[in-house]
Amino acid sequence: MNLPLYISRQNLRGSFRKLLEPRPGKLLQLASYLFALTLFLAGGYLLFHRLFAYLLALEDIGRSLLFRLLSSSFLTFFIMLFLSNLITSLSTLFRSREVDFLLSTPLPSRALFEYSFYKTFFYSSWATLILGLPLTVALLATLKAGPWGILLGLALLPPFVAIPAALAVSLLLVAVRVFPRLSLRHLLAGLLAFLALASWTFFAFARPQGLSISQINTMPELESYMSSLAVVTSPLLPSTWITEGLMAGVGGGISTALGRLWLLAITALFLTSLCYYLSQRFYLNSLTTRVTGSQMESYGSNRRLTSWWARKFPIAAKDSLLFLRDPTQWAQGLIFISLLVIYLGSLRRYPMFFTFPMWKVVITFINFAFAGYILATLSVRFVFPVISLEGPTLWFIKSSPIKGYRLFAEKAFVSIIVALVLTETLSLISNQLLHTMPGLKVISHISLGLMCLVLTSLTLGLGAMIPDFKERNPSKIASGLGGLLAALAGLAYVALSIVVLAWPAYLFALNQWRSRVNYGQALVISFGIFLLLSGIAMYLPLRFGLKKIKEMQV
Repeated sequence: MNLPLYISRQNLRGSFRKLLEPRPGKLLQLASYLFALTLFLAGGYLLFHRLFAYLLALEDIGRSLLFRLLSSSFLTFFIMLFLSNLITSLSTLFRSREVDFLLSTPLPSRALFEYSFYKTFFYSSWATLILGLPLTVALLATLKAGPWGILLGLALLPPFVAIPAALAVSLLLVAVRVFPRLSLRHLLAGLLAFLALASWTFFAFARPQGLSISQINTMPELESYMSSLAVVTSPLLPSTWITEGLMAGVGGGISTALGRLWLLAITALFLTSLCYYLSQRFYLNSLTTRVTGSQMESYGSNRRLTSWWARKFPIAAKDSLLFLRDPTQWAQGLIFISLLVIYLGSLRRYPMFFTFPMWKVVITFINFAFAGYILATLSVRFVFPVISLEGPTLWFIKSSPIKGYRLFAEKAFVSIIVALVLTETLSLISNQLLHTMPGLKVISHISLGLMCLVLTSLTLGLGAMIPDFKERNPSKIASGLGGLLAALAGLAYVALSIVVLAWPAYLFALNQWRSRVNYGQALVISFGIFLLLSGIAMYLPLRFGLKKIKEMQV
């Protein structure tokens, strides 16, 4: 019997039993999960299909632009998967209560490592696999690949996501062996220093030209511009292999696609074998001699904070202090912030010398959509789990004089402030770098501020409606079925908002080109629809979440 697979299978069975157990409203909840997942997959397919079809319709440069876009996207996925697996594996392999329990059983160390590795891989990679499914199918459908071509393209995804997982765990095993007292705080500090150095090196020496359209008048200038985008590609990167495999998996390129699949598979197999070899050499010894890390010192500022802050906002003060004392919470934030720094740094190096004002409007709107996507992702990761993290102590809060609406208000307060500062700072800096028109700046700031309030309320309400009081890890709470539903709901709200606001943005861009195009009426109507949509998305989850908290038996 394969013990790791047996334990994983038992956990999976328990999850299915919990999902399918007869309870009032359970069928509706399951139907909502399936509907949201189907809507996400169908919507993602249509969105990617339209984007790829538009790029391929551009003569001479369409296919090259599509290749650069895909390689950049897969490189971003690769970096995020590596960081996520590296940070998550420290908790699942060395700092988990479940590992402490299994270590006291007759379970062999190899089986314990395999189970923890499977768990790390699943929680860090499932979102990328779900997102990659509509992207891959839409791309191959646009390229008019047959069923076998689509199956071949989908086969590229599993080894691609396995490579950063095995690489991250192997690196962690060596790091813990060399530094036995390695804690999550030390790991985050090292990653931050490495990312800062890597970002400085990239922008100082690579000098990427980015997605700029700067006075391209001849074919040699166009070819030079396209070659400048090659900074994100390399024949040694897995992101390049999967992009080449997907682009070649049509017609006579099957042999090339099979070759890239072989490269991905053999690399994943080698790194996984290396990971298992290192685990046999280092894991058990590192696990039994590990030090969980020193506790945070009790600074006087904490006492001063609790002396005033706790009297006014006790729940918000508690959540703030718990966040500061838990480096695990900083881990996901590090990933987001590092990617945002790279994004802003690339804008500084991407000179937007657009002679055509319409392109400024288009790029500004794309930047607004990106900020909304980041806000939705942050809300699911940090706001959705806050009700579930109360766990068994929720009975104490319910038995106190604190009302349900105040519980919601205090939990949302800190999240809204942090999210608002982050998104508005991102919008301010990026708009400044893009030389955005003053009117568009104001609209962007107002819209993002409202989206921040709505997304925080939406994920908080859904977190109360679909809590998981048995799980103490916020990453796993956000990765569960409830987190998936919250992510889909948040992304759906952002997508609908972008669609609604795209109409006046299109007319405004058209006005910059042809002039005398009336966009004022469209702006008023679109903002009215946007406000109505935001009100519904904010009110309904809060109402049903508050009702669920009041009716909850703890």
